[in-house]
Amino acid sequence: MSDRTEAEWKKAFETFKETGKYGPPDELNMDIGDTRALFKAGRCGLLIEWGDPGPLQFEDDAKMVANKLWAVAALGSKEILDPATGKLVPVTKENAPYSVDGINYAPFAAFGGWTMIANAKSDPKVLKAAYDFMSYMSQPAQSNVDVTIGASGFNPYRRSQFTDLSMWKKAGMSETAANSYLGAIRASLESPNMIIDLRIPQNQRYEQVVLDTAVARFLAGELDASATMKAIETGWNEITDDLGKEGQLRAYRASIGAK
Repeated sequence: MSDRTEAEWKKAFETFKETGKYGPPDELNMDIGDTRALFKAGRCGLLIEWGDPGPLQFEDDAKMVANKLWAVAALGSKEILDPATGKLVPVTKENAPYSVDGINYAPFAAFGGWTMIANAKSDPKVLKAAYDFMSYMSQPAQSNVDVTIGASGFNPYRRSQFTDLSMWKKAGMSETAANSYLGAIRASLESPNMIIDLRIPQNQRYEQVVLDTAVARFLAGELDASATMKAIETGWNEITDDLGKEGQLRAYRASIGAK
């Protein structure tokens, strides 16, 4: 990380670590199955998640929370990085044009969303079968059911799935719960300030190997914020040098629509 971004990274790390004070004692060793089990048991007051908990609240082991879930889009910050000075400054309309009432919201499209692709060099019959399957899965008749089932991992994505409440009511949601749940997801998807995952070759090495390992060590108290930043910077530079800096830069610029 450059000196101009250290304050932002440090603030993010410290905020993340602070949340651990309000979670279960063994939170660092939990996976998503553990946290969802706590949620469905009514033992979780706040859950930062994908949209899956919406329909998960109506599974047989989640009766404690059914129609008691209130969903909101990602929280924001009252501070933003000033690239000229490298310091965090109060949010204004000038430095954060999409901010609302002094808060900069930046919903995160974690994991990039579901996609379906087929190899263009596949046998024509295979391509036809793949297309037929993709078409079947995405059409309203099937997808309108899938998005209301928590185990599917599907979240609403068709416009009609946000406006037609009948499918959600059929799944067990009250109108109030449905409007809250759908409103939070829609606010994220429609935000002009949405953040996407890193979309460059071998992003898994950057995020799930280097970044996740360094952050885990930070949360465990093995590294301080400065050492964590250094570990990430060193690891990312090694990957970039290995793959080729110019090619990675082109891929990154293309992923954000930059020329």
